Amino acid sequence: MLIERNEFRIKFGHVKEALALWKEIFDSFQDMKDKPRIRILTDVTGPAYTIVLELQLRGFQDLGFKAYQWQTNPKAHELYKKVIPLCESAHKTLYTLEYEN
Repeated sequence: MLIERNEFRIKFGHVKEALALWKEIFDSFQDMKDKPRIRILTDVTGPAYTIVLELQLRGFQDLGFKAYQWQTNPKAHELYKKVIPLCESAHKTLYTLEYEN
């Protein structure tokens, strides 16, 4: 199992707006088959104005399917265009899930 972790540093004063957009983006995938488990996290400590998106994938094969889902969802594309100007930077990391209780 893989965890795809996407960290977005948001411009000052725009976290609520960016968070609402991400929720709306992920809601647009609700009717799709085999959607990944998704978590949205915000900072409590550490670098301020951070939004973290974590997607739980079965394996590397899901990366291609996830890309296909994004490419075929025009609403997600339009909403993501509104997220981009709110971000200062972004970083993606893939982790292997070794243990879950």
